[in-house]
Amino acid sequence: MHTMSLKLDEILHRLSPSSPSSTSPNPPPQTPVPATTHKMKLEVPRFDGTEPLGWIFKINQYFEYHNTPDKDRLTIASFYMEGRALAWFQYMTTNAQFTSWAAFLQALQTRFAPSQYDDPIGMLFKLTQTSTVADYLSEFETLANRIIGLPPTFLLACFISGLAPEIRREM
Repeated sequence: MHTMSLKLDEILHRLSPSSPSSTSPNPPPQTPVPATTHKMKLEVPRFDGTEPLGWIFKINQYFEYHNTPDKDRLTIASFYMEGRALAWFQYMTTNAQFTSWAAFLQALQTRFAPSQYDDPIGMLFKLTQTSTVADYLSEFETLANRIIGLPPTFLLACFISGLAPEIRREM
C-alpha cells in the first residue's frame, strides 16, 4: 500500500506543470522503504498439569515463532501455569530446581507426563475400539504421538487392526 502511494506521488509530481522533473527525462531516485514483517499475535497456551506433552510442544512452537531467548522462557511460562502445575512450579522455583529451560522441560515431563516405564508401543498394539471411531482415533493419536520412528504403513495397519470387527471388515 505504501509503495503504491509512493508511485502515485511520483507520477503526480512528474505530471505537475510547475515541477522541474516533469521536463526531465530521469526523475530523482526514490528512497527504498524498508520492508517490515508483522508477526501474528499468538496466545500462550495455559498449563494446568494435564496434557503435558501437548503443552510442551505448543509452548516450544510459540517460543520458536517469537524467537524467545532461553533465559526469558521460564519467566514467561510462569505466567501461564495454573492449578496444580502452578503449585509445582512455585515449589520448584522457590527451591532453585530450574537451572535452564531444558531442565524445566525435563522436570515437567518427569512430574506430569506418563511414566517412562509405560510402553506406548505395546499400548498402541493392544488398543481396541470400545466406543466411537472418533474416540478410538483420539486415543490412537495420543499414543502414536509418543512414538517416534514407526512407518506410516505400520501405524495404519495397527489402527485398522484395533477397529471393531464390523468396521474392520468394511475397511
